[in-house]
Amino acid sequence: MNILYFASLKEGLNTASEKINIETDATVASIKNHLIERHGEEYFPNNILCAVNHEMVGDNTPVSATDEVAFFPPVTGG
Repeated sequence: MNILYFASLKEGLNTASEKINIETDATVASIKNHLIERHGEEYFPNNILCAVNHEMVGDNTPVSATDEVAFFPPVTGG
């Protein structure tokens, strides 16, 4: 699966993307848990945004190995 990172998350992880292997019954939540174990909880707070195949989704959304999953840090205005 291709994982994409944007904005400060991309800078913090020092990468724009990575490939991971997933389980057959994966969800966005299980992907986040895997990435937390790999990179640390500080990069994936509860309010992080996620898109699967260019559509914003929630934690319970199922994902497959062929999906593109993107993570965006929360955005603040000013």
